[in-house]
Amino acid sequence: MEIDAISRALQIYFDVMYECDLEKFDLVFHPTSSLFTMKDGELSVRPFARYRSEIAARTPPKSVSQPRMDAILQIAVLSPEIAFAQVRVRLFEKVFIDNLNLLKFDGRWMIVAKIFHHARTIAAA
Repeated sequence: MEIDAISRALQIYFDVMYECDLEKFDLVFHPTSSLFTMKDGELSVRPFARYRSEIAARTPPKSVSQPRMDAILQIAVLSPEIAFAQVRVRLFEKVFIDNLNLLKFDGRWMIVAKIFHHARTIAAA
């Protein structure tokens, strides 16, 4: 049951990445969420508001008919209200592995932290 609910939240996440839809963004990202990665050996942190603005300004991959490479690689339910998911998503020529920490708020799974890694680049056709 929880795996299905988490999978539905992850599908919304995939749609956000593909469509840059802010309504869906607000459904799946908690307002206190942040993104983390390492950039040039330094920690890079992006809070919710900044990331939301970046999504709003991004050209949606859907608008250029980019093929999707969405995949759920792993889901772990740690407790009735805590879960972890590892997913793959493509943004133009870049393929990312995203590690998502989710919490359940009022019956709905939301991302509270995202740690991501640029896994590979796809050569232009």
